[in-house]
Amino acid sequence: MNFEEALKSELNSITGLEDKVFPVFAEEGIKPPFVIYVSSEGQQDKTLDGYLISKEIECEIHVIHSNYSKMKNLTKDALSKLQTFYGRAIGVDGPFIKSLSYDKPIEVHEKEVKLYRSSFDIRVRL
Repeated sequence: MNFEEALKSELNSITGLEDKVFPVFAEEGIKPPFVIYVSSEGQQDKTLDGYLISKEIECEIHVIHSNYSKMKNLTKDALSKLQTFYGRAIGVDGPFIKSLSYDKPIEVHEKEVKLYRSSFDIRVRL
């Protein structure tokens, strides 16, 4: 299981987000709450002898809800879940997380779709 699969598995375990975690975008018609994440393969560490197995991955997380206070609570739940990643393998046979850091969530109201969004970046070292 790679990082994105493991991340999705872990976030899907949060109450209210079962099967509501999507890469890049959510299909039209998906009802909130849901989470969107954007990630990459990350950047491998290297030494004078070449590239190592370890790497750092940056990922954007977007928590979407139709209710502001529920979006805030779901953001807290997501951050709490992410904090448990430190020092353990995530998902089913997923990668071991050596470190994790995150930025403070930025909250916005998406007027066009009448939804609230909380966005933050995380960085994990595998």
